[in-house]
Amino acid sequence: MRSKGGKILDRSYDRPFKPDTRYLDCKTDSVLSCGQGIDGLARPVQVDTEGAVSVLPNAAVYAQAGRLFSVTDSIVLPTGGPFIALTFENPATNGQVMYLEQVAAGIFVNEVTGERVGNEQTIDLLVAQIPQVRDVDETLTPVNNLSGSPRTSTLLVRTVDDFDLGPVHFSNIYPSGEIEQNFRGRIILPPGHILLVLIVNRASNITNALLAVTITWWELPLTPKKRKRKRTREEAGEEAKKEQE
Repeated sequence: MRSKGGKILDRSYDRPFKPDTRYLDCKTDSVLSCGQGIDGLARPVQVDTEGAVSVLPNAAVYAQAGRLFSVTDSIVLPTGGPFIALTFENPATNGQVMYLEQVAAGIFVNEVTGERVGNEQTIDLLVAQIPQVRDVDETLTPVNNLSGSPRTSTLLVRTVDDFDLGPVHFSNIYPSGEIEQNFRGRIILPPGHILLVLIVNRASNITNALLAVTITWWELPLTPKKRKRKRTREEAGEEAKKEQE
């Protein structure tokens, strides 16, 4: 198309956008297009059929690497008590860090005394630090979510009947009786600390109910701190000369 002055007008901006069919490749493109996977291998960025970057959730990535673990527990109310309390102890000498992924729980109320009030299925969730583990009921064995993986959890996971609360990380009430609380690694347990996950039903008229919980987390090695190299006398002298110039 030409203007009155005879110059050609650029109308390329009117054309519909078409994504390039060629995607970045680790061998031929900038190294910035690649990333080191959790297994130590360099891989291209994952994209969909239109070239948009696709990102896997952390839990899925760590499950593939055999670093995602889970435990389950359940009690019958009221004979088993009004709550489930699990402690996660990360030994002080451990070289791993725990990242809490999800707490999922639910309650099935079968019988109550008298008429149903309507809030018997309400459950509470509390995640907090505790100073020590006492009154242990049972020691649980975490399951690796990668079937067949030889890696085992480095945490001590136990159910307890009594505890002293420390700083609280999370607290909420679920009137529906269902919990699917995703933390996605935002609650972190370094070595030398203990985490408590508490699920409580406060109804006093329940005569038969089942309370169950599944807790998921991943564990990663501590990142060693890089030590600053001590400067030699020659290097210190060169820096002093530069400052004087």
